[in-house]
Amino acid sequence: MVEPSDMYDLVKTLTEIPGPTGQEDLVQAWCARHWSILAAVVQVSPVGNVLARVGGAGPRIIVLGHGDELALVVRSITAEGLLTVWPAWRDVRGRPPYWYSPINQPVCVLADDGLIDGQLCYASGHVVGGPRDKDTFEWDDWFVDLGLRDRARVDALGIHPGTRLVPNPPTRRLGDAVVGKAMDNRAALAIATAVGERARAETLRYELWIGSSVQEENGLLGAASVAATERFDYGIALHVGLCGDVPGTNPARHPSRLGDGPIVVHSDTFAHYSPRVSRALVETARAAGLTVQQAVFQNYGSDGAELIRHGVETGLIAFPTRYTHSPNEMVTLEDLERTVDLILAFLEREPLPPRWDGR
Repeated sequence: MVEPSDMYDLVKTLTEIPGPTGQEDLVQAWCARHWSILAAVVQVSPVGNVLARVGGAGPRIIVLGHGDELALVVRSITAEGLLTVWPAWRDVRGRPPYWYSPINQPVCVLADDGLIDGQLCYASGHVVGGPRDKDTFEWDDWFVDLGLRDRARVDALGIHPGTRLVPNPPTRRLGDAVVGKAMDNRAALAIATAVGERARAETLRYELWIGSSVQEENGLLGAASVAATERFDYGIALHVGLCGDVPGTNPARHPSRLGDGPIVVHSDTFAHYSPRVSRALVETARAAGLTVQQAVFQNYGSDGAELIRHGVETGLIAFPTRYTHSPNEMVTLEDLERTVDLILAFLEREPLPPRWDGR
């Protein structure tokens, strides 16, 4: 057992690493390095998934988050050195969606020669006012300004069509909360890391693995091969939890609240999670005196769906998160710590019996 990290330090460190979908290398490298301190075995798969065996004995279980974050990709470079952009995911609308608006944020451009600061901009104010006012953005309206005035200087930095970029505000404390980009899903990796650091092998009733997948935001692609790398009996997927406690939401559809503890998710758009695992998680929380919420989500999916698709009985635990898929995703450290406590308590209880004993 290693000295546990401070949860805020973990969250700040992980969220501030740039890790766009398809180019998660810096995040995955952090996981591989840090987890090698606490794990007996660390594996990096050919596609970049990181899996670490922490220890314990019993059925094999993986606690899985994902390393990628929503990103934009350079489409072209203007003569003035501005980067036009497209989304790094399948675009079904042909314009920026209402739920994704990182405009006017600092960005980090992952150039071939290193990380470059930029600003995501649009033509604003007096030059577009009056009769030219628009009701919605088009992708052509957004561009990245590097503060350079010609294309040759941009080319020399190793920036080209296909270069990825992510919003890049600092992660900071705000009242009782922590706000920043990429809580989806780096806060999950902070939870998985804390579970690995705090687990005591002698009390575990499972063989514990923790993992970070790639390309979750691009159709759960990375998680599709996790079960091909190692065999697991059970999975706990970790993901952001949808909160309906701010204006513009519907509490009847999203009754979960920030600060009210981890959320056991029974189903979402892609999967129905194991009722046995879900029930055991709720029972574990109540027995341990932990507050727990329960939910079903729509317009949402997690790597847990791919674990199920590949034969792993899986539950989903979400940590309450406001403003998902924005540069100001918000969590509380208390919710993250409670999620760690719930997982550790679950790992120390009697494992679920086989579905059928063959007799």
